[in-house]
Amino acid sequence: MIKSISINDQSIYQKYLYLRWFLLRKPLGGPPGSEIDSHETEAFHMAVIDNNGEIIGVGRIHFIDSIAQIRYMAITKENRIKGYGSSLMKELEKIALENNIKRVFLNSRISAVDFYLKNGYQKIKKVSPSFGDIIHYRMEKIL
Repeated sequence: MIKSISINDQSIYQKYLYLRWFLLRKPLGGPPGSEIDSHETEAFHMAVIDNNGEIIGVGRIHFIDSIAQIRYMAITKENRIKGYGSSLMKELEKIALENNIKRVFLNSRISAVDFYLKNGYQKIKKVSPSFGDIIHYRMEKIL
């Protein structure tokens, strides 16, 4: 199940942030807190919840003028290639459309480029990583 996460519900929001850190920042040596940025309060946060009520995937979208940016997309390793990531992307893109935003971009780690290509994104150019030294590519999609 894909669920919207409210930053006001601290019990689930803290679990969501922990998984974001654990999957995306800890492997790069980032300390807890490095998974938080200046767009937290204005962003729309989504999580994939399994049948046991555990968060197994995370993703976020925020708007910059008339463009949306998706960030912090991750699915636990044992739950990848099951369609959860694509379902999460569709929900985030739906939020953009509901806010009259038709252009979405993201900065993909090189290891995730194929996933985003399969979800209709185009690879635009190599970009500097926002954290760590993994190669990233800017990818865009018109909804």
